[in-house]
Amino acid sequence: MFVNGCLGGVGRAAVQLATRRGAVVAGSCRPGLAHLAAELGVDPVVGFDVDPAPLAGRFDLVLDTAGTLPGRTARTLLAPHGRILDLVPSMPKLVRSLLPGPYSLFGGRAVTADLQAVADAAARGDLHVPVARTVPLEKAIPALAELETAATPRNGKLVVVPA
Repeated sequence: MFVNGCLGGVGRAAVQLATRRGAVVAGSCRPGLAHLAAELGVDPVVGFDVDPAPLAGRFDLVLDTAGTLPGRTARTLLAPHGRILDLVPSMPKLVRSLLPGPYSLFGGRAVTADLQAVADAAARGDLHVPVARTVPLEKAIPALAELETAATPRNGKLVVVPA
């Protein structure tokens, strides 16, 4: 499995869930943070500008959590009959999913047992996504604006809670 954005909230959770089930996970992250990805079990860790040639054909699943992995790069990384899962929909990606190839339209549905297993893993400490700051709901808009413009909080995620 290759995770583009392996240190974001979704990427970090995907890496942890996959490695705990025995999957081999490679991924990309920002320069200077490779050590954090390696601590999660990501190997190899590459930058977002990955040259796919050395990793060509190695992955059954390419998970693009950031929606920034070029389609050509994703296809190069795939093993035969592999799948690309892109979490950031767009019209070109939707059209691409209608054509033959590794892109497919996927609709998920909540499965209570699966959600409970993830919640249980988090409660046990087996699934950890760092939280840098928690804000009440009424301060969510200014906090999200700060996150977008100043790229803070660092070293964690912003969590908004009901008042």
